[in-house]
Amino acid sequence: VKASQASPRLLETLNWHVSTVYDVHVGQPFNFIYDVLQFSSGRDKFCALMQGYAKFASEVLATPDSERHWMYRGIEDSLSDGRKIFRLFKEFREVYKVRRGWSRFSQGAQEEGTFSIPAACGVLDMLGHSCSFFYYLGDNLLWAASVGLVRSKEVPKMQRRMWKGFCKNGAILNSLGGVSNVKQKRNWASVWRLNFAIGANILLFYKAVQRLGWKSLEDPDDARLFHTLEIIGMLASYRVLLSKLKILKASHARLGLLAMLAAACGIWSNWRKVRRKNCGTKTFVVASKNQKVEAIQN
Repeated sequence: VKASQASPRLLETLNWHVSTVYDVHVGQPFNFIYDVLQFSSGRDKFCALMQGYAKFASEVLATPDSERHWMYRGIEDSLSDGRKIFRLFKEFREVYKVRRGWSRFSQGAQEEGTFSIPAACGVLDMLGHSCSFFYYLGDNLLWAASVGLVRSKEVPKMQRRMWKGFCKNGAILNSLGGVSNVKQKRNWASVWRLNFAIGANILLFYKAVQRLGWKSLEDPDDARLFHTLEIIGMLASYRVLLSKLKILKASHARLGLLAMLAAACGIWSNWRKVRRKNCGTKTFVVASKNQKVEAIQN
């Protein structure tokens, strides 16, 4: 066999082996993680899943006040701080989304009536993203206070050697009632945005059931499955917020499980978004097994 003929055959054989090992046996989990990490929202949910696990493990899988307990608490706090970067400047995106909500309302009102489900979802969209604007604004302000961009009486970690007490809130935090008050207002903004988002998803789920009935799911992108998972994830987040607001307290372990549930629902939604937009992993063209056998026989 000439070298010029052997080389393509060898390449086809190697290509088939690689596709057999990766695409068939080991590639799916790597492809899934690659797709999930495409968007910043997916990376945030992935970190939220690990943060929820660390919260759960610190109470269930470790002895109180042990080295492992504080290791998990350190992981939880580090991931919480890191996730703030994913939310940096997101309030500017919410302004556009409010405008998009108005467009959905006007289009729904023109096509199906002012009191139709599309028009109602447009109104809920505007209200929800308005609350999200204040949520992200408050979250960014708390981050700025934690690094010293905004003066706070809670001294940033890197400035503790400079201050020996007597540090006061600056004008911004003083006018808002301090860090604890900003946290409370941020959490209430998150509660209200969840209220509007849950309402919109319930209406869209009802519309999907009217259109598709109660038959079995058509595919992973079935609207009934999507809105069901969205509602479940939001309800889990809602329960966590009620605990943060001290309305309905829950244990560290339960909050960790709820956080993992909310994150898992968010990861699924992000993964399906990537697959619908076809901006994640691709299907590789490989030689078939018959071609590989023929190459060996020849």
